[in-house]
Amino acid sequence: MNRQTLTKKPERDSNIELLRIVLMVMVILHHLIIKCDPDSWNKTLLFTLVNTFAIIAVNCFIFISGYYGIKFKLKSLVSFIFQGMFYSVGAYIIYNILLSPENFSLVDLVKRFFPLTYPVWWFLNAFVGVYILSPFINKGIEALKAYQTGALILILLYLSCSYPITGNNFYGGGGYGLFTMLLIYIIARYCGKYIPYIKRAIPIHICIYLLTFTWVIGSILLGKENFAWRLMSYNSPLVILGAVFFFYCFKKLKLKSRIINKIAPLTFGVYLIHETPDNRFILKNIIQQVNNAIDNPILMFIALIAVAIIVFLICAGIEKVRQQIFDPIIDFMDKKTFGLQSKLKTSLNKVTTR
Repeated sequence: MNRQTLTKKPERDSNIELLRIVLMVMVILHHLIIKCDPDSWNKTLLFTLVNTFAIIAVNCFIFISGYYGIKFKLKSLVSFIFQGMFYSVGAYIIYNILLSPENFSLVDLVKRFFPLTYPVWWFLNAFVGVYILSPFINKGIEALKAYQTGALILILLYLSCSYPITGNNFYGGGGYGLFTMLLIYIIARYCGKYIPYIKRAIPIHICIYLLTFTWVIGSILLGKENFAWRLMSYNSPLVILGAVFFFYCFKKLKLKSRIINKIAPLTFGVYLIHETPDNRFILKNIIQQVNNAIDNPILMFIALIAVAIIVFLICAGIEKVRQQIFDPIIDFMDKKTFGLQSKLKTSLNKVTTR
């Protein structure tokens, strides 16, 4: 094996890259909505309508990784961790040293250098966990027969998905963690192996979406708001199903676009930037001011979309600059550790081979 073989990047499908972009806008929409308190029934209806649609985005991101299968690379793992550290430390320096030095704490600054040990983003920690375990999961799914993998998924669903009904789950909690992400990854590996396409993905997804929205809004009307929120948890079966069929809606598309393929790799940076603790506070203030200024729900919907797109574009621009500066550093480290990567790949193949 030579270095060209190890580092060669296959051309990505633009339909799935477009899906990544759409999903990140949906993630931003979700974060805007949960930071905004509706002041009328019309806005409650609007926010629920949008949030029920947007909540599937995180699960769909993991599903994409599972469907195509993560190809473990030390360079990529280091890049994820370095990217998290950069934004974690950078945000702290900007907000707590340059802008508000009275809030500075040396202990807090040191913690920001370890975003996996002292989590800033739950998704980064969960995704890195899935990434590290992916070689073992991939080999395991390859070795299992279809009915065995199906049985495994049913068991994991049983263990993970009681939260919407009971309000408590030992394994998956509210879906914010490694267990739920592993469940979705395994479902996606099964689909990638046995279900390349679903003919009626769009109408099925619409039915799931309308069922979820109806159930959620009905629960709110009955005064069961906690139950309504649990129905939109990441380990809710409806949210998982919605993510699966939303993926298949885009899987059918035939699309080739260099622009889309260049924008899509920026999406993870967009997530990290807009979800730093200080940026969350800023976004909350912005969307609350918009909410207070706009009474019309249709105009509010347009404003939500506009703010989400603006946030995406600003964060994507920042991430592009970061990549231009720091990717050469990662590439240099990659060259210097080529021998180590080859040994690691060989070791992983031995460990994950029966």
